[in-house]
Amino acid sequence: MFGGYSALLRPEPDRLLALSDRGGVLAFTKPGAPPAAPRFGSAFPAVAAGAKANRDIEAAAWDPGSQRLWLVQEGQNAVARYGPGMVLEARRKVPEWQIWPRNLGAEAMLRLPDGQFIVLCECRASWFGEFRHPAFLYADDPVQGGRGTAFTFAGAGGFRPTDMAQLPDGRVLILMRRLLWPIPARFAIKVVMADPAEIVPGQVWRGRELAELTAPWPIDNYEGLAIEREADGQLVAWIISDENGAVSQRVL
Repeated sequence: MFGGYSALLRPEPDRLLALSDRGGVLAFTKPGAPPAAPRFGSAFPAVAAGAKANRDIEAAAWDPGSQRLWLVQEGQNAVARYGPGMVLEARRKVPEWQIWPRNLGAEAMLRLPDGQFIVLCECRASWFGEFRHPAFLYADDPVQGGRGTAFTFAGAGGFRPTDMAQLPDGRVLILMRRLLWPIPARFAIKVVMADPAEIVPGQVWRGRELAELTAPWPIDNYEGLAIEREADGQLVAWIISDENGAVSQRVL
């Protein structure tokens, strides 16, 4: 039930919610806060022992008003919506995602305060030219069936988006990763900023590189990102890594 975390949310003060590519759910107290017992669960209990493609969560979105949670299953290129208490309300295989590779599909999702959704694919829009990623903007809940408006995302060249979270001013931080060879796997991590107000149908949404995480930072396969504003006004970004079940990687 532990590990493989590919998405991170902050549903309430001092608490973080991590979702894994094994269908696992972990609610825990953020580092530095008064300790409380973690809670483990499964988003897909009926398929917990089934194929990874049936329970691979790679992206999540949260609505604090309705307390609803959206999860992307990359292996199915599907999105599921949950109500309070992790009650499954609806699930849909998204037609426009079905051309995306099963292991390189929807990797980052964000619900904007006005109810729109942004979804970024880990895959490349083209194997030639600039490093861009297919993306969709949804006017409403993608589970409901409306078709998204297509555009492409260009972040840090050679890096793929793994998660995104919105800042209080409306701009978005996007966590990006690059796999470094040879074996054992090593990773390079960058953080990019972009403004959803600049998304134009059929055009390129460009991000601006803010930072590259390097030593002495502990670097691993970071795939989850959440943002909170502390009592003193400081903004904090939390990130979590997916260890892929590998002895050479860690959950950080």
